[in-house]
Amino acid sequence: MTTGAEIAQETSVSEADGDTLYAINERTYEDAGESYMFKVWQRLCWSGECRLCRRHPEGKPIVPGRTTERSIYNAARICVNKIQFITPGMSLLEAIFRILIINGNQPMKFSEIVDKLKEHWGTEFPQRVESVESLRRIMDAGNEYHIGRAEVD
Repeated sequence: MTTGAEIAQETSVSEADGDTLYAINERTYEDAGESYMFKVWQRLCWSGECRLCRRHPEGKPIVPGRTTERSIYNAARICVNKIQFITPGMSLLEAIFRILIINGNQPMKFSEIVDKLKEHWGTEFPQRVESVESLRRIMDAGNEYHIGRAEVD
């Protein structure tokens, strides 16, 4: 049986582990013949609050190929404030993917990602994750979002 102190220890990020950087590997999308920017664009809120989220009169979305990477990331930053962009009901990897795109896919420390999950899900630690170590294993394993350790220059 674990005590409250032991549980808190399991859900806190150690300083050494917290500094590991993670990002979405855009090159892996290209290698797989997928469009990374299209995946990002699909997650915009369509609220009409930003240029990219408006729809044409015939109801078709603006073609993402006509926009820049920077404008799509800017739209994602707007979308996060217009709707519940990251919700407790979505999968863990989907939530992490959205956290990374809000950040412009700039490498983020593991501890920052954990803090953002807590912030968006309103819990001390995501209930679907047993421990910080299991979260790290999930992020380090190959996944359909191509999230992994960032290459440090």
